[in-house]
Amino acid sequence: MSSFDPALQLVNQNSKIIASLGKLAEVFRVLFQSQAQDHGLSATQLQLLHFIHFHPNPAHRKGAFMAREFNVTKATVSDSLKALEQKGLVQKVVDPEDSRSYILSLTEAGIALALATAGVTAPLEEAVAALSPEQKDQLTFTILELIYRLNQANIISTQRMCFNCHYYAGDQRNTHYCNLVNQTLRATDLRLECPEFKTPA
Repeated sequence: MSSFDPALQLVNQNSKIIASLGKLAEVFRVLFQSQAQDHGLSATQLQLLHFIHFHPNPAHRKGAFMAREFNVTKATVSDSLKALEQKGLVQKVVDPEDSRSYILSLTEAGIALALATAGVTAPLEEAVAALSPEQKDQLTFTILELIYRLNQANIISTQRMCFNCHYYAGDQRNTHYCNLVNQTLRATDLRLECPEFKTPA
């Protein structure tokens, strides 16, 4: 039995949800592919370009880290980064703390392209904006919980989110508390990517 069987979706809510998430995954593929083709890139190359641009932490701008982040092989990331470098969009800088490692950064042309394609998810943003505040709150919590569960099942790499953080205290459903700032968090305060994230001891 498959969750992508329309007959099963009629009688199984889990299958309907899974199939719906598949549709949303297609949205990202279509949006990134369309923008990427307009600029002679692959969707993966454009995603890496955006990741480098919006992640200032040097530790996050290494090939091995990005491979884990995107849940792909190092070879896939290496090939995409090499193509971006050849196009003059990305440059390598030797890690001052490890001469065998490189930190990736964007060239002026890369920054310009990242800014020009920053609105790649605009159609999806418009759809989300149309939801009520209550719907957004519930959707935010539900998505974060799904990501956490998939991470715990080793489907996706460690996420820098509240539920995975050393500082988080709560039951992940009704109460949320951050020991770093010493305050209770609302569901809307929960972060997907936190700069202060610390892996649990």
